Amino acid sequence: MTQRAPLRGSLRDRTSKSIELFLAASLALTLGACNTTTSNNPTTPESPTPHASATHSSAEGGEGGEGGEGGVVGSDSDYLATLGLMKGHLIVAKELIEAGKLDKAEPHIGHPVEELYGTVESEFTKRQVPQFKTTLNQLHDSVKAKADKGKISSEYDAAMKAIDGAIANIPAAQLQDPNFVLKAISGILKTASDEYGAAIADGKIEELIEYQDARGFVLYSKSLYQTVSDKVSQSKPDVHKTIAGNLEALEKTFPTVEPPPAPIKTAAEFSSLVEKIPESL
Repeated sequence: MTQRAPLRGSLRDRTSKSIELFLAASLALTLGACNTTTSNNPTTPESPTPHASATHSSAEGGEGGEGGEGGVVGSDSDYLATLGLMKGHLIVAKELIEAGKLDKAEPHIGHPVEELYGTVESEFTKRQVPQFKTTLNQLHDSVKAKADKGKISSEYDAAMKAIDGAIANIPAAQLQDPNFVLKAISGILKTASDEYGAAIADGKIEELIEYQDARGFVLYSKSLYQTVSDKVSQSKPDVHKTIAGNLEALEKTFPTVEPPPAPIKTAAEFSSLVEKIPESL
């Protein structure tokens, strides 16, 4: 991870490894193993590959409910989760940009490239998805330079469009499958839980960036769930009630992009809400 001593607080500096990098390392291992057994066709069934990350270990039991295509669903689910983390960073960055807080938005613009892009770069090549690192870097440079609002807005839209294009490479049947989407949401929310826990020290929100990271990840997870919520509510109304309720409760942890004087929820309470959102139906 690129060091940002002026931006990262002491707690972040003491953290041995960010969960985002843990997820990224897991994804790289998973995709690397898959690449040795599959063709360049992203929809070709792959041999099931175990995940290296504890973040996804409990989700393996859900593979059977996803058509038995363990390797394909596993790698695509990690792929979606990683792109979802990118979107979460940019979502919270936009809030800060619109508030005129470019200095605070800058690290969130940088994270998609510095912490996440490398884990999926080879996947873009394999899937014939246009690379967009330059697009992300242009936005980052403009925010750092405090460019005019119109330029930043245009580059922001281009960055989000590029990530959406990469997500669209996933087969539509999977993006419409509640089990597939819930697995990706689980990965994103576990990252949010880790970030939120890292934000709190001595009963206070000490790490602003981690608080904002967690907010962005929760907001994107809630948006992603909306793509399958109707199916879940029809097939498993009680499960839908739990998922929707917990996502709402998680969102309320972040009343604004700037943290409240005291945490709305403890790290344990936040984690409990995440854990009660199922990884599959």
